[in-house]
Amino acid sequence: MYHISLDDTTNEQLRKIAKKRQMSANDLAVSYVLSGVENSTLTGVRYLGVALITAATLLFGVWLLSISLPSPVVSAATLHWVRELLFLFVPWPLTILIGLWIVARSESFLWLILGIFGSLRRIKLFGAEIELNEQTKRKIQSAAGEIDAALEEYKGRVDKEVARTVARYQIEQALSNLIDSDEVKSFVAERSKTFRCTIYIPDPIRYGRLYQLVDYCPSGAGRARTFSVRYGVIGRVWRTEVPTQEGDLLPPSAPGEVRTHEQEIDAVMSNWGMNRREAESALKHRSYFCCPLIHENSKVGLLYMDSTERDAFDHEQRVAVIEKATSAMGPLVSKTLDDLSTVALQIEVE
Repeated sequence: MYHISLDDTTNEQLRKIAKKRQMSANDLAVSYVLSGVENSTLTGVRYLGVALITAATLLFGVWLLSISLPSPVVSAATLHWVRELLFLFVPWPLTILIGLWIVARSESFLWLILGIFGSLRRIKLFGAEIELNEQTKRKIQSAAGEIDAALEEYKGRVDKEVARTVARYQIEQALSNLIDSDEVKSFVAERSKTFRCTIYIPDPIRYGRLYQLVDYCPSGAGRARTFSVRYGVIGRVWRTEVPTQEGDLLPPSAPGEVRTHEQEIDAVMSNWGMNRREAESALKHRSYFCCPLIHENSKVGLLYMDSTERDAFDHEQRVAVIEKATSAMGPLVSKTLDDLSTVALQIEVE
């Protein structure tokens, strides 16, 4: 319910008009409001009508000037120049703009447009007819919810199948052996709790995403998480197939520059395709290394390492680590993908 305050003069005038019409002041006020609402609804239509009449008048004038009319008063040369000026200054685009300007001046312009599109109730597309109403809307929303629930349920089944496949090929043990190898020990300067390593494969369910195959090694969680192929260093390496090593997640700062925490978050968000929450987490791990796992000339996954320490990885040992990872993990990850092909959907839902 809405309340409108009236000054004493307006209130007294309203009572006098109501008395003359032999009706209550409240009924008179309601009639005024309803009349105003109806008038507001029709304002856009009136403006549209004015625009159409204006365009029709201009076109009619152009047509009159385009035909030969004998006139004892106006010479043919005068008619010719008037016609040329009219064609010059009133072309079709200008006529359309004038009409749109008149319509746009209406306060109910938006509601007029919505009303026009709201009158459309059926759309034929590729031979199928879709009726647009509340029932269709609820059906679409219900179907979308059912699809999300089905995908979530199916992901649970896929996660279990992935865990069985990882156990079958002892991938976690192979990854542990890799980080204990001489190549990785020489590559990682600090082997304390600051270091962790994992593997990513293409998401079996959704196309355009990466799936974390195992928990972080030597310690940590994260198995079965998914990320966009546009996310962070793993997304860059997956798209470019170029190994990437970062001694510091943040770009070098200018001499004497001291970044605030917010500036660091903004830099990570801008450079690595992350949102604020992801950037907050990424700032805890400043050094990164990631390389594609290639098997029989095909990209099958990613080896990923990070550390909370800056410059944690030795650049000179990078080639040896890539070769070791390719030989030790590439075949196992390829077998994993082959086994998961029976449950993979690879649908594009984004």
